[in-house]
Amino acid sequence: MLLALTSGCASTPPGTGGSGRGDLDLGRPPLLDTKAGREEAAQVAARVWAVASGVRDVDAELKFTFWSEQGAFTLLGYVAENRGGRQGKPANDSEGTQRRVTDALVAAMKHPGREVSLTLRRSESGWRVESTDFAQSFRPIGARTLPGRQGALSSEQTADDVASAVRELLKSVQVPADGTVSVDFNARVRNGRMVGVELARSHVILSGRGGKARAVSPDVATEVARLILLYAPCTGQRVVHLGARLSHRGDASIASGGVEETRVDQALPPEDGEFADQRLR
Repeated sequence: MLLALTSGCASTPPGTGGSGRGDLDLGRPPLLDTKAGREEAAQVAARVWAVASGVRDVDAELKFTFWSEQGAFTLLGYVAENRGGRQGKPANDSEGTQRRVTDALVAAMKHPGREVSLTLRRSESGWRVESTDFAQSFRPIGARTLPGRQGALSSEQTADDVASAVRELLKSVQVPADGTVSVDFNARVRNGRMVGVELARSHVILSGRGGKARAVSPDVATEVARLILLYAPCTGQRVVHLGARLSHRGDASIASGGVEETRVDQALPPEDGEFADQRLR
């Protein structure tokens, strides 16, 4: 079974990242560094595009839920639906998609603090972007309030760095021919970086036709890495749980798939040896 989304308070819309930390005065005007906020929105949009650009499943839906406050954006939740269908052409609308994501995030900056959900829907060769925002009276755990600061998007650690660690973990996962496997990861993030990742569980949910098991496509590690780096900017530290579904079909030489659900926990200070196998310093 894949990881379930974290549920919020009864008055909180779906997708929230956990219980609150500090009440908000929804009547106060936002105090914005507009230039820094727009720069951060554009950086976040580039990372959203990095995730979406690798998804070619026609009719797939990717939902990103962010906390927006004073021009700072913190990822709270991610869900992917309708994966595994017909494969479309490589997406060719990078500039337009990033602009629409940036515009949606910038629009949320006019409010003191709220959730904004972005839904990307895959067509044959590109993405449609829809946005919805929700006002709420508390600040989620780990939410940032200053653009470009508080564990902002780090350029010191790349998706390739993180993907390398994830690929090592996926070497132990083998998918049966015409079968399906669920895989759960735990990643620890702090100050804009991933500092550790582990393979929490791997479980066969469809045994297929047997025979030689298939290795996992390296594209899966890349997608996991790009999502982890979207979660990395936060205050303090968090553990991100990512649930992936991997399948093999027909004559393909490798299994493919991607992340379907995520959940965020507040992390305790790391202890010596925790996540030691794949820790990144």
